[in-house]
Amino acid sequence: MWRRILWPEFQVLWFNSVLNRSSEWSTHSIHWYFTSALPRSMIVAYPLCMVGALLDRRIVPYMFPVFLFVVLYSKLPHKELRFIIGSIPMFNVSASLTASRLYNNRKKAGWNLLFILMLGAFLVSLGYSTVTFMASYNNYPGGYALKALHEADSSVKEKMVHIDAFTAMSGVSRFCENEYPWRYSKEEEIPIEEFEKRNFTYLLNEHRSIGGYQCLFAVDGFSRVKLTPQIPPLSLVKEPKVFAHGNTRDPDILSLSWPGCP
Repeated sequence: MWRRILWPEFQVLWFNSVLNRSSEWSTHSIHWYFTSALPRSMIVAYPLCMVGALLDRRIVPYMFPVFLFVVLYSKLPHKELRFIIGSIPMFNVSASLTASRLYNNRKKAGWNLLFILMLGAFLVSLGYSTVTFMASYNNYPGGYALKALHEADSSVKEKMVHIDAFTAMSGVSRFCENEYPWRYSKEEEIPIEEFEKRNFTYLLNEHRSIGGYQCLFAVDGFSRVKLTPQIPPLSLVKEPKVFAHGNTRDPDILSLSWPGCP
């Protein structure tokens, strides 16, 4: 495929770190790891880990290299949580020291209030983690759309499916693909009006309507969280994210039973 011998891991290291071209994907501010990624990942454990380093200096030699690792990675313009995910366990160890100190002194005046506040913060963290888990579970409409397409068309006729960038990033991978007669294309930057000239059997993308194709079904994905006066007080709002289209020039597609699009 690449017409040359290469080491994939080294190519990634060379592209991201040496050439510093990872910024072509996206960029964040230099403080993003400390002001966004880590707070959202650790929630209440984030402030507790800072206090832990002050309460017990024995943890500092272990935390300092991890902290330095995050600082160094902050210099790269392109940032993702997965780059520093290995630092979170050590930060949690420091947070556990704070929690242990509050627990051991919970019967003392002043400390008991802090202990109650910590328990309340843990409950908030649990609720937040539950909501984000549910949101993540509903955040892969592309994968569900491709699975539904495979289940709906069981014919042995060769089929070409075009998958756009949004669908590919929302759950579609090589592990989702089937063998012949299914074929797949992830060609990028195709103008929407050009699809009518192409001979794709199906399209999976984020557009509701495309010339020359009929919208067969849509798959919902996570949109936002809504407050409700019920129990639980938070609910997930989903809306159509990925649309499956069939080529109107193929009568076999139109003869199948499709739920349609909203």
